[in-house]
Amino acid sequence: MRIAFPYPGYEEIASVEVPDANLMGVYAPRAVGEVNEEEVLERGFSEPHGAPRLREAVRPTDRVLILIDDGTRGTPIPRLLKRVAGELWAAGVSDRQISLLTAQGTHREMTEGELKQKLGDFYGRFEVRQHRWLDESNLREFGHTSDGTRVTANHLLAGCDFVLGLGSIVPHRVKGFSGGAKIIFPGVAGREMQERNQWEASLRMSETVMGVADNPMRLRMEEAARLVGLHYVANLVSDYEGKIVGCFVGDPVEAHREGCKLSRAINAVRLPRRADIVLIDSHPADRDFWQSAKGFYSGTMAVREGGTLIVVAPNPEGVADNHPNVLEIGYRPPAEIVRMVEAGEIEDIVGAAILADVAQIIDRVDCIMVSPGVTRAETERIGFRYAASAQDALAMAFDRQGEEAGVAVLRHGGHILPLTGEKAVK
Repeated sequence: MRIAFPYPGYEEIASVEVPDANLMGVYAPRAVGEVNEEEVLERGFSEPHGAPRLREAVRPTDRVLILIDDGTRGTPIPRLLKRVAGELWAAGVSDRQISLLTAQGTHREMTEGELKQKLGDFYGRFEVRQHRWLDESNLREFGHTSDGTRVTANHLLAGCDFVLGLGSIVPHRVKGFSGGAKIIFPGVAGREMQERNQWEASLRMSETVMGVADNPMRLRMEEAARLVGLHYVANLVSDYEGKIVGCFVGDPVEAHREGCKLSRAINAVRLPRRADIVLIDSHPADRDFWQSAKGFYSGTMAVREGGTLIVVAPNPEGVADNHPNVLEIGYRPPAEIVRMVEAGEIEDIVGAAILADVAQIIDRVDCIMVSPGVTRAETERIGFRYAASAQDALAMAFDRQGEEAGVAVLRHGGHILPLTGEKAVK
């Protein structure tokens, strides 16, 4: 069977022929068919969860700060802003009382072109600021969580009366699912919360976190979001084809949990068993390795111990410019990374967390990366075998796993949630 991953311009390296006799199946999030998206949006905003309708929750005199996800996320922000603006206008809030803050966490700032694309017709309508997580002058302390984590976040949160977060809900390696309070932490957070959650999650297997909404990292950031004053969220769930199939508005926790139920139903796929070889893309998280590692996080949930995991992603921006220590340190055994962090030898703990995430996968399975944006030397430095194309990678996998090896193909690896019923190997 010919498999073509969704990377226009990269067809030569992203297309692969899988022998029918070896193919266990091709798995992808659900496409639900015909959907009236405007009805979905209308129902979401008119039937909020755990909170009044937005037009009733905000006061006419309120200064409103709207947090939006960045260009690495596919949330159709103009569609949401149209609804949000309508609700705010109905409450008597004028455009000059509304400002936007991009919630990119540790990602780089968006370019002007990316902002225009992200905001569509709303570009230039409201004041827009971009979050800078390492700029202390950009941050303010809001207290501590019950476990003692210092809570710092963008100072603009303290200068407004009503904070609203916009985003999407998909399975996530650190937070269980994206969406909800994640728009604050890590979206507009300082380093303490970023490091605490990323590092703690990196010490757990993907299976114990992805698709689990009430995990310790999620609960900590929801507590912190209350401290900084996140009042309201509007989160979307989309299907495999990008159609809006759910809109969850209201309380940052209650609305989020309802959305997680639908996101799981859309993105979870069940395999009969863990495969000898898993071939997965990282779409739509494919800008750099920092993003496309999501393919490894998902793929490891579908491959057997000692099997081969192949991730295909273009990564046009390379490895991780925002976290150079990923390449500087490179692959180390998980215990060595833990030792380095505990000894204070690593300054960027978020970057170390990604290395720890990947290291525990590499120690369980054979990993091959197909990425024209990452050189052979870079690929090998972070612990993966290099292949110039998906076809070459599959041949390498058969050489290691044998001609009878079963192959599972997973699509939309940035969102998919593979389930097998088999426990992860610790």
